[in-house]
Amino acid sequence: MTKNRLTTLLIIAAFLIIISVLVIYLTGGAGKKKTEIKWNIMGQELSINMEEDLIDHKTLLSKLFSEDFSKSGAKDWLKKNENLYEITDPDLAKQIALLDYNSTVSKELRELSLKRLGPWAYQFDTVFIGIPELADQPREGFASVCRNENYPGKRLKIYNLDLTKSIEVLATGKYDCPAGLKFPDIQLNVNDAALLLGTINFSQYEKGIALVLSE
Repeated sequence: MTKNRLTTLLIIAAFLIIISVLVIYLTGGAGKKKTEIKWNIMGQELSINMEEDLIDHKTLLSKLFSEDFSKSGAKDWLKKNENLYEITDPDLAKQIALLDYNSTVSKELRELSLKRLGPWAYQFDTVFIGIPELADQPREGFASVCRNENYPGKRLKIYNLDLTKSIEVLATGKYDCPAGLKFPDIQLNVNDAALLLGTINFSQYEKGIALVLSE
């Protein structure tokens, strides 16, 4: 068993013990009630005052979530026992994949996707556009892009800077863009560049705005 796994189990165990003690205290089953309990877990201590911290459920929960280690234990317990996930937990995506198609949440997620909101929002980037030598030019409607960028294999809509003209291309070509050297982000066919920028007589690169239409 790894140290991280052992730590997690101890945190969860301590969390359960704390809840048990609180239940006993609230039901009067502990006889003489202590005003404070302290738990030392892997060198970290959580102190719960049985009078102050039990004023109401909000105060108790705030106490449990006041320290990183007890918060972590509480979240792990809720995840494993109540199927409650933090919104940033990657495992939440696996649970979403199990949703029924007609559930309310599924419908809301599809609506967000159709509206391109949240994780489905369009990605806009300001890019440098170049025209390679004739032998290296992509065909009309296609583009070559830096291999280490986010564009290879994706359909792009490219705008000029004032957003008055645009073209759609498929980024099928790739080329290396070593760090420290200047390369355009996107290379176009000369005819597509003329349609988008109104000229092909720029000295090196022109700026544009790229939008990823499909992954």
